[in-house]
Amino acid sequence: MDTQAFSEKVLPLVSICIPNYNYGHFLDHCFESVYNQTYPNLEVYFRDNQSTDDSYEIALKWRKKFREKGIYCKVTDNKRNMGSDKNSKMATRDSEGDFVYTLASDDAIKPDFIQRCIDIFINNPNVGTVITHREEIDEDGNIYQTPPFYNTDCIINGESQAAVYMMAGIAIPGQRMVRRTVITKIGKYGRLFQVAGDWYDNFLYSLAGDVAYITEPLCQYRVHRGNETNESEMKLLGITEHYQLIHAFCDLANSFQMQEPQKRYAEAVKKLGSMCLRYALKMYKNYYNDVAYRYLLLAPVYNSDITEDEKYLFLVGMKDMGKKALDEAISNFETKYCLERAESYNPPKKHRKIDKSGCIIQ
Repeated sequence: MDTQAFSEKVLPLVSICIPNYNYGHFLDHCFESVYNQTYPNLEVYFRDNQSTDDSYEIALKWRKKFREKGIYCKVTDNKRNMGSDKNSKMATRDSEGDFVYTLASDDAIKPDFIQRCIDIFINNPNVGTVITHREEIDEDGNIYQTPPFYNTDCIINGESQAAVYMMAGIAIPGQRMVRRTVITKIGKYGRLFQVAGDWYDNFLYSLAGDVAYITEPLCQYRVHRGNETNESEMKLLGITEHYQLIHAFCDLANSFQMQEPQKRYAEAVKKLGSMCLRYALKMYKNYYNDVAYRYLLLAPVYNSDITEDEKYLFLVGMKDMGKKALDEAISNFETKYCLERAESYNPPKKHRKIDKSGCIIQ
């Protein structure tokens, strides 16, 4: 950041919102990563959602440390569990920063995360959202690397990025920082989704400003053992909600007079068929053959051609297998096919490359 330009002004305030429910065993790691930020003008807003562990006491300990460092830290305990999405939105509502960042209480950020994002915002007033790549960390602290979504640091036109969001959510909240004016601008379009709320918010933000992407993994996303399946996946809620999401995106794009997202409607619906295959494989890995087969029955609803796909036929053939045969089949499937993204993409044509300080590269 060109700090000289702000020598007579206060640096913009960044609100770091930390919603929490029963993640006391990860909180020290999370709070320490915030405490070690190189950017000085922060407020920390911790909102506990009626945890039954020692989360609240840990937060109070860190509140004292932050205040000794001159950083305002507010710790709030909800009267009742309001659900994850609503708890996060209330934290954003009550914070006061010019820029808002939501960090899950089991995740963490690198020391220069806030500074790198602010550099881009300051140097590019049209940017409404900054997204960084992430690395994954398990419960034992082991770190795993994945390829970034885009292959270069860049700023993308909001409409072009909205078209990308028709196909992929790209970022969890821990990867993105948002300009407060953008949140205010799209506030009336807010909706609560049980599964896909983050994806919906990403799309909304792109309607109100350009999107910057940093290829370095500046945040850590916690991957838990035992969370391979959840209630929404067992009930097929995620895939059906994504179908609703696509239609919501088209309605929003129409309201903002953006054509690029609407042009990808058919392609986006068709991709849901491939998502069904990924869910089916996930269910097989947990021996929920009946649920896996329901996903396979649903896949042709979104993509009628998928019944000719050899990956689809391979998975259908696994539906009656016992555990031993299933384990062997899964191993053979993953050796032969890859359902996850394995490489980075070129950004949309309407993009501008940026350097590490967030300035446009001519």
